Amino acid sequence: MSEIDYNSIGNLRDDYQHQPRVVEPKGLVVTPNLVLKLYSMFKDLPPEKRTVAEAKKILKKDITREVLDPLSGMGFAILSEDMLNVSRWDDEYPIVLKNDIYCFDKGNIKSAELVDVRDAGSYCVWELGIVNHERDAWMRFLNSGRGKSEKQRYLDDFIRGAL
Repeated sequence: MSEIDYNSIGNLRDDYQHQPRVVEPKGLVVTPNLVLKLYSMFKDLPPEKRTVAEAKKILKKDITREVLDPLSGMGFAILSEDMLNVSRWDDEYPIVLKNDIYCFDKGNIKSAELVDVRDAGSYCVWELGIVNHERDAWMRFLNSGRGKSEKQRYLDDFIRGAL
């Protein structure tokens, strides 16, 4: 086995400050073919109500225009200070989570543009806390009868608090 050179790995930029996040549910984004559980994730202050409303408007518009594939018709979205991460459970392979990311100027969601996940990355370490909760909720759904009440149970199951 090779010896590890610890001086050449795990080196981060000098100005990086690791700051915890808080997550708050912001309700559902409902369209005929896709329902998303919306979360806001923030360091200090939650996003303004108009930012959340604008995020919902962008999602509804892009779902309706089929910019976002509804896949199974259920998923979740995470709004942070400069990104909107939209995740949907696949219909052909229900154990697969697919996501698209909108990036925007900090605090200005009206400048949101869909970016390539290969460039932006799939999820940040904080979003993975939400993804883990959603994974568990989805597993409960997959192991259920998957009827109307189980769908509602999944859509009502939000995480909140410190990540």
